[in-house]
Amino acid sequence: MSLNGRDSSYQSKSENGIPLHRIQGLILPLIFIVLWEILAIWVDNPALIPRLTAVLSVILHPFTELVGTGSLIWNTAVSLFRVMLGFAVAVVVCVPLGIFMGTSKFIHRLVNPLVELFRPLCPIAWIPFAMAVFKTTTVPQLFGIRYTDTILDSVQIGMVFIIFWGGLFPILLNTIHGVSGVRGLWIETAKVLGASKARMFWKVIIPAALPDIMTGLRVGLGISWMVIIAAEMLPGSDSGIGYLIMYSYELAEMQILVACMIVIGLMGFALNRGLQTVSNRVSSWKALER
Repeated sequence: MSLNGRDSSYQSKSENGIPLHRIQGLILPLIFIVLWEILAIWVDNPALIPRLTAVLSVILHPFTELVGTGSLIWNTAVSLFRVMLGFAVAVVVCVPLGIFMGTSKFIHRLVNPLVELFRPLCPIAWIPFAMAVFKTTTVPQLFGIRYTDTILDSVQIGMVFIIFWGGLFPILLNTIHGVSGVRGLWIETAKVLGASKARMFWKVIIPAALPDIMTGLRVGLGISWMVIIAAEMLPGSDSGIGYLIMYSYELAEMQILVACMIVIGLMGFALNRGLQTVSNRVSSWKALER
């Protein structure tokens, strides 16, 4: 089948104007939901498998207090803030480091052994280390402020560290790959045209490496969001979507647990799509090049 034929088939629409590929994407989720409801009715044990209506009741009332831990929307916002803070630290550290390692063979030889040594360690493996070193220190306490009456009081340094570690290597390695993989022809052409090193860096190397950097950001953000549950298992945590999952499990409130799992999935999907949209805009030239 030709490329045009595949595209036209992919973009075909049903009679009501909805793209067929969107309808196809709903088939398996709907089947899963139906099977879940059938199983819940058959088991008839809400403490094991909650009914769909009970789960939807939690999701559709996001401002309702849940088991004394705050609302669903509040716990989600706390987790999202923690993830964004840890992810931002990873971006600030890893993108410049990746650019230096990608453009300098000396820095690459110097830092790469350390990268390869620590890369196999998953974020969860660092939980005992974070507990021992950072204890329950929060971000304001790091700067000598005991209490700020803001969301920062719920962000522990250990959580930021674990989330940072989740995004570290995807961002770093993709940045290195993007910068070191810039075509030599483009660099030579820029030199022939008289471009300075600074201009070549900003006008050739960074734009050419941007698609790979954005891929690293997407993967890094996804992993950072995944490890939020592990980060919120640290002592002293009393809020967040991960904490709410663990606490609802202890109380056998399975409808809350499942609702939190759904929210985590939806938020992860939304974050990925957001970065994908940005990536498509900043690297549209790559699609045109093919």
